[in-house]
Amino acid sequence: MILNLHERVRVGAVFENSPRPVWFSLHGEKVTVKDICYRWKERAGNDIIHKYTVTDGFNVFELSFSSLDACWYLEGMDEGNGR
Repeated sequence: MILNLHERVRVGAVFENSPRPVWFSLHGEKVTVKDICYRWKERAGNDIIHKYTVTDGFNVFELSFSSLDACWYLEGMDEGNGR
């Protein structure tokens, strides 16, 4: 089932050439990013939004990072046979 969320979330990330999410908090639980499936950038006015489709090995999540306000968002998730 796909859930559209657009919730602000805490993310542990590595900032090298571009931000790379390593973990994020979902309902008080730490979710470790096992793999980044896709990554792309979108523009919204002056903002560059980095978007990621990631997996924890069970579920698929879409995260975004706003360069303008330096915030992370959980855009949506597809609950597979995991949690």
